[in-house]
Amino acid sequence: MSTATSTDRHPLTADGSVELAVLDRSGFDESRHVGAGVVVQADGTVLDAVGDTGASVYPRSTMKPLQALAIRRAGALFAGDELVMTTASHAGTPSHQSLALRMLERFDHVEDDLGCPPDLPFDRETARSMAGPRRLAMNCSGKHAGMLAACRVHGWDEGTYLDIDHPLQRAVRSTVEDATGEVVDVVGTDGCGAPVFPLTLVGLARGIAGVVARADEDSAALTDAVLANPWAIDGVGRANTVTIERLGVVAKLGAEGVMVMGVPGGPAVAVKVLDGALRAGTLAALTLLTRNGLVDADAAAEVLAATGERVLGGGVPVGAVRVGSGLR
Repeated sequence: MSTATSTDRHPLTADGSVELAVLDRSGFDESRHVGAGVVVQADGTVLDAVGDTGASVYPRSTMKPLQALAIRRAGALFAGDELVMTTASHAGTPSHQSLALRMLERFDHVEDDLGCPPDLPFDRETARSMAGPRRLAMNCSGKHAGMLAACRVHGWDEGTYLDIDHPLQRAVRSTVEDATGEVVDVVGTDGCGAPVFPLTLVGLARGIAGVVARADEDSAALTDAVLANPWAIDGVGRANTVTIERLGVVAKLGAEGVMVMGVPGGPAVAVKVLDGALRAGTLAALTLLTRNGLVDADAAAEVLAATGERVLGGGVPVGAVRVGSGLR
């Protein structure tokens, strides 16, 4: 297993990318998305790769499964849909907000204890019904509720739980290093305010493969909870939820075009779309999985048909997003 350090860590570039997806409008190509992706087996061995998969990327919310493991191992033993919320980038529906509030109340916390910023939810109908942004609606509120719970269990300071030197964040860092086999030598701040660490695509895929391999009680609990409660990780009809429901794989998006998927038992894929477009992530990840025989191609095509971005003109379909040359 390779270890990335500051001496060789480098970002993904255009030169290190391949074409992942193309959007055509009325028979003419309008947009192209480039990036890189890798598939690893359960033991971390690289099975397939396109582009510079040794490049480092901010995993953004695809790091949440590893953060969720750290939360659980710290003693915040959520289960079922509450456990899923610790790894979710949820749509902020009333059901999601109620679930996050229930998690807070379980450990005698209130909404204002959350360190994530107030936000409007991804779900448009819910956003229209709200008077304004709130912390519970922020897509990371479940993860933050979990972090607060871990602090309460240990008696750690709850006002500074997002500081990189806080005991909880040290536990997250250790979990990430152990799962990916990489040294955390750069620390960024994610959109929710939590620390986030650049990882190589290979390292990120290995971390996810370790989770879905169910190698220990905590990773098994997390994987099984996601498979049993896919609505909580994203939202009804949304891409991650539909992928989990129809294919039985763990799917997790991250901001700026990052996507990971893990097949129960261990194989996993990690993709980074260089320009940050989310529209190409599910397409690229499922293409890499299907071409390696890890998910059914027909079922994957149905997921893409149900979740892919619609290319409309005057309210009617006039194009589509297709697989790019780098994945053919």
